[in-house]
Amino acid sequence: MITVQYCAAGHYDYQNYWLDHQVNSAGGASVRIKFRNDSEKTIKYIVFCTTPYNRVEDAVASRYSHQNGRLQCTGPINPGAIKDAFWENVWYNNSIYVARIDSVEIEYMDGSRKYIDKSEIKYDKLGGGGCYVATAVYGSYDCPQVWTLRRYRDDTLAATWYGRAFVKTYYAISPTLVKWFGDTEWFKKMWKGKLDRMVNKLNESGVEDTPYDDKQW
Repeated sequence: MITVQYCAAGHYDYQNYWLDHQVNSAGGASVRIKFRNDSEKTIKYIVFCTTPYNRVEDAVASRYSHQNGRLQCTGPINPGAIKDAFWENVWYNNSIYVARIDSVEIEYMDGSRKYIDKSEIKYDKLGGGGCYVATAVYGSYDCPQVWTLRRYRDDTLAATWYGRAFVKTYYAISPTLVKWFGDTEWFKKMWKGKLDRMVNKLNESGVEDTPYDDKQW
């Protein structure tokens, strides 16, 4: 089995920042999936069967019919290991906003296989797909401001029971808020000033804003 920590359609810009919910200048939508091998076996190959959707959650087609959403990742991926996989220009359609996983096919090094249906896919709400409000405000999960906030979450908030309780509450509420209001200018404006001040204070106190991989906790 695996745990999906992050799944998104987007692209890397010229500064190598990953931008969620955006296609590149040619209309190409790439896919990024971060997952953990929760089994006791080493993964040889894993295939994610995916579908692109627009902003109103309607499935959309690529402009090129030969393309499909079967995304293969080659191992070995050891038990407990985390893999951050990326597939460039999976589809071409300017309306693509998100990618959804329909199923997962796994082949292990011992030759055994595992099929995971959509309803059985496990998602990890902590460590890998969070910072919903900050991502909506800054436009990317991988940018200096969000790297700072993710470090603060993992190194400070996660160190106490009440900090972890806060994060769990945040993850229970913020996805819905972002889904409803994340693309509106008033929502981004309302949060940007607050987040900018918080990020500045964290940077001044020594929290780095360099590229960061989420911790497991």
